[in-house]
Amino acid sequence: MAKPEESEENWVATMDNLCSQLNVDPGAAKKSKESYSEIKQNYTLDGDELHWMACALYVACRTSITPTVQSGKAVEGNCVSLTRLLRLCNISLIQFFNKIKNWMEMASMSTDFKDRITRLERKFAVSTVLFRKFQPIFQEIFSGLTNEPVKSNTKSKKQKLQPCTTNALFEFSWCLYVCVKGEFHNSADDLVDMYHVLLSCLDFVFANAFMARRYDVINPAFKGLPSDWLKDDFELPKKPPCIISVLCEIKEGLAVEAATMKEYSWRPVIKTFFDKGILKGNNDQLTGLLDIGNFDANLKSLNNLYETYVLSVGEFDERIFLGEHANEQIGTKNKVSGDEISQVIASFGPSSRACPDTPLTGRRYLARREELTPVSEATNSLARLAALLRQARPKPSPTLLRFFADCGVDKVTIVKNVVQPCNGWMEKFSESLSECNCSKETIAFRCNMVTCLYYKVFEHIITEEHRKKPQLSLQILLSQETFQLTVYACCTEVVLHAYGVHSLRFPRVLQIYGLSAFHFYKIIELVVQAVVQKLSRDVIKHLNAVEEQVLESLVWTSDSPLWDQLSKNPIPAAIEVYAQDSPNRRNASGLQSPISAAIDRYLTPMADQAKKQLFKDNIKPGQSLLVQTNNNVKQEPQQVPIVSTAETTPNTTPKKANNSLILFFRKFYSLAVIRMNDLCTRLKLTDDELKRKIWTCVEHSVMNQTQLMRDRHLDQILMCAVYVICKVSNAPSNQVERTFADIMRCYRQRPLADNHVYRSVLINKGNDEESPERGDLINFYNKVYVKCMQNFALRFTGKHKDGCSLSPLPAGRAGRSGRSGWSPGGQRVSERHQLYVKPLTTPPHHHHHLTYRFSRSPAKDLQAINTMVSCEVGGVKRAVDGEAGDVVKRARCAAPGVARKLQGLVSDRQAV
Repeated sequence: MAKPEESEENWVATMDNLCSQLNVDPGAAKKSKESYSEIKQNYTLDGDELHWMACALYVACRTSITPTVQSGKAVEGNCVSLTRLLRLCNISLIQFFNKIKNWMEMASMSTDFKDRITRLERKFAVSTVLFRKFQPIFQEIFSGLTNEPVKSNTKSKKQKLQPCTTNALFEFSWCLYVCVKGEFHNSADDLVDMYHVLLSCLDFVFANAFMARRYDVINPAFKGLPSDWLKDDFELPKKPPCIISVLCEIKEGLAVEAATMKEYSWRPVIKTFFDKGILKGNNDQLTGLLDIGNFDANLKSLNNLYETYVLSVGEFDERIFLGEHANEQIGTKNKVSGDEISQVIASFGPSSRACPDTPLTGRRYLARREELTPVSEATNSLARLAALLRQARPKPSPTLLRFFADCGVDKVTIVKNVVQPCNGWMEKFSESLSECNCSKETIAFRCNMVTCLYYKVFEHIITEEHRKKPQLSLQILLSQETFQLTVYACCTEVVLHAYGVHSLRFPRVLQIYGLSAFHFYKIIELVVQAVVQKLSRDVIKHLNAVEEQVLESLVWTSDSPLWDQLSKNPIPAAIEVYAQDSPNRRNASGLQSPISAAIDRYLTPMADQAKKQLFKDNIKPGQSLLVQTNNNVKQEPQQVPIVSTAETTPNTTPKKANNSLILFFRKFYSLAVIRMNDLCTRLKLTDDELKRKIWTCVEHSVMNQTQLMRDRHLDQILMCAVYVICKVSNAPSNQVERTFADIMRCYRQRPLADNHVYRSVLINKGNDEESPERGDLINFYNKVYVKCMQNFALRFTGKHKDGCSLSPLPAGRAGRSGRSGWSPGGQRVSERHQLYVKPLTTPPHHHHHLTYRFSRSPAKDLQAINTMVSCEVGGVKRAVDGEAGDVVKRARCAAPGVARKLQGLVSDRQAV
């Protein structure tokens, strides 16, 4: 066994050797050894020491500045190649990304550095996906590609005089692509844009091969070739052909987007390369790259250019995909093929995944996911958005103008309150895109897309508003600029997500328009209702995640308007924010909703108004299931799923409740109980009474210790409540105590969970002279949470003289464990009839059911239900025929009121 002194000498010698081979300057070398020594003393470093040394060296180099001979210039990263560093340390890229995450936590690296690593991960994921697409597309266009190593280290002069081979052209195409991609610093990790850059690259290489008459490398079966390509009398056109539309047709591209990218992003960069002498050929036609005298020089020039770029920015070398040992360097079993892509993407954090996890509150609402590739999933969202806006224009439609005219709104008001503000918001969005170095044409195209979507969504909302409240003057709604701005901002978020603009990911849109999260979340539901059947599942899921992000933390920041609302109104309990059970109301599970007016969300408080709950069911708008159980079958008493206990629920919300707060806290409490149930399930805490204790503790902290939520996260309060209640409720006969390590481990397993939530919690806000104090969750619990909640938590020990009544659990979804607070028969929609509605998960297996599926079932099915209800009212009983099923006898005296109520219910569901 080696002595500690010998062990230290060994790793120091190894580190010195690495620094020497990488030519690391003395300052960065010293920094890397100091950080490695400190981490090694404080933590147990499992696995190969070289892997951890790679992390220490990379961090030291990337946080150092190297001066250059050019005055006033400096380079980050000591010009150390990440690829060479990993090769010397015998660690793959995927292993490195896993190790560096742990290293950053142990070394308490800054958020800025963590963001850089996250961006590097995403670039790697995008490159991995696109290289997988590159090879089959290349083989579609060109022929003769072999499995031999692409790079050849020995080339004689005679070989240089030969025309380039298909393998050399393959290498050239990928090198050209990564060099051009390096010019798009802010969008290099946007999958859709980079895919269209790749298509532009292949189009460009094909044009050069076509104009050079390279019959030996072009695939004669390629669809983009002219029909007379192989004839002896074929004449070349004056301009190179464009195959963008052909590639988009056969390889999941968007023709308009790809053509825009080619003309306004790809061509200017290529023109610059010609002007600077990086590429040699015909400067006017941008051809001649493959000529015998130019090809080798162009390939060498591109390699030198990319080498300089990689060293200056410290990124991984994307040319490793071309190498013979690519699978070893990347860390995949096979050479970037098969299911390895899923492993590569899934190994990254939620924000970096091509397909993020579905939030807990959206699993029953979304349709079944289609089997799509990462590229097709990304382009699918954009394609459906483009299809929705194909006939739209960035101005109010004639239909909207006629509607305004019918409602007495003149053109002056429309221009002043609708058109002019919209133009101002478009300019703000344009400025934000300019910061991302987008071309003018791209900026104009995307601004028009946002504006077209805005007018389409605005028209839907405004007409629905008038339908719900015809007595309300539209002048009032048009005067609410915040309402219109939130619609525009939400449409912007939809477009940004469809394009995959990672640099402007949420909540950047709030900063662009100067919006508060508290105002923004109110419009999400209305926007979804307008576009839910027209946009992709991925977009709806994203809006779901955005709403959760707002509710869990963004709305609780110190500058949020929510605090002003709370200073004027008391915080309602969970039981107070759910509406009574009636045919026209939706319960907390979100199955059915009242008519919710948009204006109510932005104007004065109103009494007894329930609000819609977004992202709760797996049924699509316009689809539901009405179930009537056979009267001859013994009925069990059905409980209304407003709360999951048998305690009495108030019939109405407070008569003077603030409508905006009622909506907010219904959504907030629903999210909180869903996450609490999910965490309890993962911790194997199944006792209902214990869950009610935890919920009572959470509710008390929100209502009476609201300052705990300021600048903090809902999950931080939830984990503390679980810990303290389990601790005080623990008994020899009921071992429920859980450690913070257990709680945080289970929390990490939740979809979209972020370890930053429990690693960085606000302890003390500080002041002008002192910066805020932050610590981990245990620190927060000991220094802040216990002081506020200790006396209340002790009431649950059973030994305290002041007992504590338990709050009922709101009827949220219980995460993976299924539904909470639901009766087997579903939600009863009438107090007078045995009529229930519930999500359709599987077809009814009983023979004594009448069902109607909205937008699917024929009209006679609904007529049968109406007739059955009328028969009940008229006093006529149903007869049951075992062979023929349910036979409904018409009543002599039908009740038209019942039919009207049921028809109103159908209309409400269709309007959602």
